[in-house]
Amino acid sequence: MTPNERAHIAAQNLFTNGAGEKAVRLTLLDADGREIGGWGFDPAVKLIEDVITAFALNEADIQQIMPNLPALKLAAYLPHLIKAMADHEINTPLRAAAFLAQLAHESGEFRWLEEIWGPTPAQKRYEGRKDLGNTQPGDGFRFRGRGPIQITGRDNYKKYGELLGVDLIGDPGLAAQPEWTFQIAAAYWETHELNKRADAGDFVAITRAINGGLNGLEDRERYYEIAKKALGVEVKAG
Repeated sequence: MTPNERAHIAAQNLFTNGAGEKAVRLTLLDADGREIGGWGFDPAVKLIEDVITAFALNEADIQQIMPNLPALKLAAYLPHLIKAMADHEINTPLRAAAFLAQLAHESGEFRWLEEIWGPTPAQKRYEGRKDLGNTQPGDGFRFRGRGPIQITGRDNYKKYGELLGVDLIGDPGLAAQPEWTFQIAAAYWETHELNKRADAGDFVAITRAINGGLNGLEDRERYYEIAKKALGVEVKAG
């Protein structure tokens, strides 16, 4: 979808009345389950306006980038993904393309939001890892990798829990739930200043910041090219 098409959709879904009140188009159902139109006035509409006018991500975009993501998961994840991206200023097609490409590779198109536990010999070594903050018995398993950019270890759960105002130490499983899993990934992106890298088109540096190296770079770049095309990023010649 091109930027002009996105702007047209945004204009269709927002309205300001004579009193200057903002409204957003709602999808409502009647008692028989039939769809009816409607407009909702609410102070929170300003947030929605900011999101869709700055950058409007939709299901069709994600389907192009992650064709193996089941439709039901997509519908459940998309509102949380959009909110997380807006909250952390991943709000241009180029930023979104880099972000979504990295998430698609890291999570297998959102297939894995929690580390598959064996435990393997490497996973057993999580236990007692002071560099991860795993100081209590059972911390290795308790604070295993979760999220599309997997955070691992007590210290990281504490860090991102405090940043987002959620108790990830008391309930680590929240890190794999849609409401928080995308917030954590976007917060990681923001705290590592990856929007600047995305704006500069430095996808290799973004990969290093997420992976610690360049593992899977070819697959990441494949997703990146797909995402740029899906989101209407203009590719400069030469």
